[in-house]
Amino acid sequence: MLTHKALPKFSRTEDEDHLHHGEVKVAILASRALTRVALRTVMADAPGLRIVAEATTPYQLNHAVAARRPHTLLLDDADPAWDTAEVLRGLREDTGRRMGVVILADAGALDDALTYLCEGADGVVLNDGAPAEVATAVRAVAEGHAVVPPPLARRLVDLLGVRMPAMPARDQLDTLTTREQEIFELVIKGMSNQEVADTLVLSERTIKFHVSNLLRKLGVRNRTQAIVYARDRRLLRSTAS
Repeated sequence: MLTHKALPKFSRTEDEDHLHHGEVKVAILASRALTRVALRTVMADAPGLRIVAEATTPYQLNHAVAARRPHTLLLDDADPAWDTAEVLRGLREDTGRRMGVVILADAGALDDALTYLCEGADGVVLNDGAPAEVATAVRAVAEGHAVVPPPLARRLVDLLGVRMPAMPARDQLDTLTTREQEIFELVIKGMSNQEVADTLVLSERTIKFHVSNLLRKLGVRNRTQAIVYARDRRLLRSTAS
């Protein structure tokens, strides 16, 4: 069962008239043919949903969105052909219109899914779920809601403070060493310890040591909470400026 949360309403433009009359235009980003066929079948079986574009690369997607003006994008996160976070950032930079984004995510990658929500995704559907959940999520997101599966909803509740300790004081970031701050910036971009090690030309063991120290100093328990903390800090900074 999916969890829905209302999002702020956005103004309707002329190309959203189809949505107003019950039809949701859907674009798909998936390089693998089998995935596209499966999603095509799901959409065909769901009344009121119509695929208007299929892209196999982010470049194709940009052109498809501009030409076909879909209400919702279905993005396959398990596809090795792109970095999902980078795709979301590119979409977010296009402020011409509002398009909902649903991520098809692996059940074992919930931390990544949280990052995608922070990057602007509106919904997450686990790729081992029922096909009907995909259709439900697409329509809900098109109508201005957020959709997350129960395991991810549990994570979100934890991060909102039910189980999570109070957010660190604003000056705790200043307690990090220069090296820890450098590693922290890479961690909150979603890099693994090995990727950070490769970037900084250090051993993975050294990175693990620094990550453990910086999490302790910030008062958070894991990378997910560190990402939320970093986002909160940046919002506070932008408000102060």
